[in-house]
Amino acid sequence: MKLPAKLVERVADNIVDDLIESHLIEADNPEEFRQKVKELIINAVEEEKEIEKEAEKLVEQHMHIVQSEELRYRTAVRKVKERLAEERNIHLDPEERMNQIAHRIRKLIETDDSVEIFEHPNKIRRRIFEKLKQLVREEREIDREVRRRIKSYSRKIEEGTPEWRILYNRIYEDILKRKGYL
Repeated sequence: MKLPAKLVERVADNIVDDLIESHLIEADNPEEFRQKVKELIINAVEEEKEIEKEAEKLVEQHMHIVQSEELRYRTAVRKVKERLAEERNIHLDPEERMNQIAHRIRKLIETDDSVEIFEHPNKIRRRIFEKLKQLVREEREIDREVRRRIKSYSRKIEEGTPEWRILYNRIYEDILKRKGYL
């Protein structure tokens, strides 16, 4: 996931507000708890970014193999990412990843002495998972729009090139600004 801090903040706020307003939990200090949830999500996003960067670096170092095998850059990066994620026990499937993060938040709720639980932890986890799925849908929508816009250029820009990355990031930021996330 490539998520801006404002989107992560919105989702974390939504999760915490929903849990408290639905009387599933009660936090002694809701703002402190909200911050813990944000940090947990941000750490999960950072884990994925690290894997992505490492995979891209490895593919670039072995680009001669990628070209000799006639692999697409994106396919090679995806295969390397899958291997790295498996080694680190990180799910790459967005729904599985959101479930993994929901489990982490549930564990935080169960272990945080400043949070009182009024419902079964699995019901809380499912509620969190539904909120996180919204995040995945938004991120996928933004990624699809960015890729569609890049493909619409009259000149073909090869994915994985510095030009493609710069263009992707610029368009991604434009979309985030338009949606009010930056």
